[in-house]
Amino acid sequence: MKTLVSLTLILILGLSGLVRASSCELDPRDEITWTQAQMALSGDTLLVNNRQIRLIGIQAPAMGNPSNRSDPPQPLSRQAQRTLNHFIASHNLEVGIVFDEQAQEAFGRLQAHVFLPNGQLLAGIMAAEGMALAIAPPPNLRYQACLFNQEQQARAAERGLWELHRNSPELKFPLAQSSQLSDLDNGFRIIRGEVVSVSRTRRQWQINLDTTGIRIPRAAWSHFNWDQVKALEGQTIEARGNGFVFQGGLFMTLEHPNMINLLNPY
Repeated sequence: MKTLVSLTLILILGLSGLVRASSCELDPRDEITWTQAQMALSGDTLLVNNRQIRLIGIQAPAMGNPSNRSDPPQPLSRQAQRTLNHFIASHNLEVGIVFDEQAQEAFGRLQAHVFLPNGQLLAGIMAAEGMALAIAPPPNLRYQACLFNQEQQARAAERGLWELHRNSPELKFPLAQSSQLSDLDNGFRIIRGEVVSVSRTRRQWQINLDTTGIRIPRAAWSHFNWDQVKALEGQTIEARGNGFVFQGGLFMTLEHPNMINLLNPY
């Protein structure tokens, strides 16, 4: 029987020195806490011991707020939640928690790599099912190769979100042409477009598509190579992130090169 280790103890000790994994299976060198999940709150968030735990490395369709017209649910959000619930329920709700460099995210939720008893990474399963997109949230970058690879397989097989994209391109989700977007198309998605210009100021690097401005803030420069970013000019790229409206235009802020396909080694 697995030894139960408290989440509090793991948070105190930290796991900052662990080796990064390229597989979706649990690295035997990882320290893991086995516990019981309660339910999936969305396609990328679990309730565990009455605390929300965000699955590191994926972005599932946002549940939104059905009663708020400015925050509608994204397509397949309920299906993604049901899919995550299905996988934890099929393993008697037992999950293993592995923390990365940073155990808490900006909204106060815990964030972790969550495994099933068979050693499979839940985030990898969700990406493989086409129920979530891979993301690169520094400094929590373990399992990047696994997650982007699983997403690519789902995309090639047109599963989940990718079947939706094929059958309902008018939804502009999860992928949209930059030229087809308006200032109403905020929220997380992948945007494809030709890079019209690349420039930099003392505060940010600017990658401008035809209708979308991608911004790399100064705090994230250490993750990027300026020459590689500048070389994107004139090329068609796919960038993924949260779109937001500023002064009537659509913008996206990126903190890691893996969020741009031509800079992503996976």
